[in-house]
Amino acid sequence: MTAISPTTAFSLDRAVDGSAVLWLEAPHQSVVVLDRSMVTRLDVTIDNLESEPPTMLIVRSRDERVWIAGADLKEISALGDEELDSYLADGQRVLGRLAALPFPVIAAVCGATLGGGLELAMHCHGIVATTRSMRGKPYPIGLPEASLGLCPGWGGTQLLPARVEPNVSIPAIASGTPFLSDAMPQGLYDVAVTQADELEPACRTLADTLTPSDLPRTIACCDEEILLAEVDRIRHAADAKEAATVVAHCIATGVKDGLSAGLDMEREGLVSLRNTEHTTHLLQAFLTKTT
Repeated sequence: MTAISPTTAFSLDRAVDGSAVLWLEAPHQSVVVLDRSMVTRLDVTIDNLESEPPTMLIVRSRDERVWIAGADLKEISALGDEELDSYLADGQRVLGRLAALPFPVIAAVCGATLGGGLELAMHCHGIVATTRSMRGKPYPIGLPEASLGLCPGWGGTQLLPARVEPNVSIPAIASGTPFLSDAMPQGLYDVAVTQADELEPACRTLADTLTPSDLPRTIACCDEEILLAEVDRIRHAADAKEAATVVAHCIATGVKDGLSAGLDMEREGLVSLRNTEHTTHLLQAFLTKTT
């Protein structure tokens, strides 16, 4: 297993035209997940990008099975409340830095993209996604946290409803139900391609149409009445789980008080949910199944 320091930047392939490709990798994990070391490495990489800006950036994954499988749930389960809040806050800060880069940043998605993986992609200025993995099969893409009794912690509640119609995106977040790549709803991606080798050309074409200062899209640019109507429907559903209620509260907070308040509520909600008996049992079962 390759040992890589958390202070080691991700690989950047710079082209003669001034563009660059950032390669996500996690040699210390079986798949690419956003643990604390990965968040730190992304932070260091952004330092390098700011000191030597490319004309555009394409974000890819070296893992042929997943783009990013989400956060490291084993790590999250082991953190104390203050440590977890700090970890979530750091992830929010670093993804915010990615979104604030002054040149186009395009996520080139191929493979399972879940939880923190989709949140990272949505902090990019655009998303180009394949409809099938490199193995030729549809893959999941979405925010599955609520299915484990949790809620998104890196902006998912504030970003997905700005990309996908609220009557589709909000129930999906509240239930933790991912989409499949061959049936992605309109808006989840900016461009869909069929083959992995089509990703980079499509990213370059998309970059020419983007204005980074206007992106990424958040619920601040959405119709407040439509969002809150869907939030109320989730809150008053007879079978509403605690995680769904927290998701609804995060969205309502972001709508009424702004993105920063919505992000704060995500952290508070995730830490609170992580401590419930229901979520503890779900996480234990999940970790037992995946180890």
